[in-house]
Amino acid sequence: GDEDEQVSSDESSPFTGLAMIQQLLVEVHGTPEQSVNAFFERLTEENYVIFHKDANTEQFSGTSQDYAFLKLAPTFFDLDDQS
Repeated sequence: GDEDEQVSSDESSPFTGLAMIQQLLVEVHGTPEQSVNAFFERLTEENYVIFHKDANTEQFSGTSQDYAFLKLAPTFFDLDDQS
C-alpha cells in the first residue's frame, strides 16, 4: 500500500544507507500494528533476520519487545541452491 511506498522511497527513511549495518537492536513498544508490520517487512526485504527477541516485562506494562537482527548475504535466502 501507500505506507510501503513511503518506507521504500522516503529519503529520510531510517533504511537509507543500511548496506553497511550488519546488526540492529530495536525496542518496539506501543506502536501501531501497521507501522510495525511495514518496518519488519522492510527489514526482511533488506535481508535481515531476527536472531533474538526479548519481552521487556519490567517497563511499559509488558508491551515492549526487544528484537535483534542480523543482515545476511542474499545468497542465504536462495533456496534453489540448497540441497
